[in-house]
Amino acid sequence: MKWHTWWRENQWAAYLEHMELPVRASSKQALRDLEASRGDLLAASELADLLLDDPLFALRLLKDANQRLPRRLARDITTPLGVVMALGTEQFRHQLDAAPEVDTSNTGLLKCESRAVLSARIAMSLAGLHFDLDPGELALATLLSNAGELELWAFAGELPQAARDELASGRAQRSDQAQLQACGFAFKNLTLLLIEHWNLPPLIRQLIRGDEGQRAQLARLSRDMARHISHGHRDPALPDDVRIAARLTHARPETVIQALPRLDEADKAALTQAMNAPGGNADA
Repeated sequence: MKWHTWWRENQWAAYLEHMELPVRASSKQALRDLEASRGDLLAASELADLLLDDPLFALRLLKDANQRLPRRLARDITTPLGVVMALGTEQFRHQLDAAPEVDTSNTGLLKCESRAVLSARIAMSLAGLHFDLDPGELALATLLSNAGELELWAFAGELPQAARDELASGRAQRSDQAQLQACGFAFKNLTLLLIEHWNLPPLIRQLIRGDEGQRAQLARLSRDMARHISHGHRDPALPDDVRIAARLTHARPETVIQALPRLDEADKAALTQAMNAPGGNADA
């Protein structure tokens, strides 16, 4: 797509806005397994949990719900369970069955999806530590926070690959800087434009755009923690992440560590030990 090298976020948003979003083959299999094992007892909450493992499927359903419902109602759909309740089981099944499947050879997309899923799971866990936060609300916004990059990987993979190469070369120190240098725009701006084009709930846009509110800080922290956890439990940034999470949720650092996904008990024990080591300042 060399002829699109002059495009910026506005042109890409217009191009990507109506694309047919693919879903994971594993999502289709997971639904079949649930239907086989649960039958008539299958609950909406179980379907909602499937969304947190497939960001493009979640986006596909949220767009559908937003188009089907009156605007005043669609603005209130901010959780995975709300999406399922708004559409119903039959439409959920139809959207999943009708969707094309993610190309499993597209490793860039798979890695980006995996990071989004981990971010959402972290957000769900952290929000669950604070009594007045809605875990589903924070998880869905976090899951969709890289929607622009996900769509680029799905339909124009050479752009995010160019940004990744720019970062690896050392010419850029941060992802957003690499995106600007390689592509001419930051992928976060594309995400915000797409959310605006799709008329998604304002709260989702607000949490992705970010401010100094508690929910937005937790969403941002969840994305950072996902990146650090993907490097392994010894990533030097993780203790600071845990301290920030403890401050935002008013939970003890040990409680935060136990809530973190994708770390086994040995990893959690090692991270706890690092926090309690001299200079670790676990109670900061």
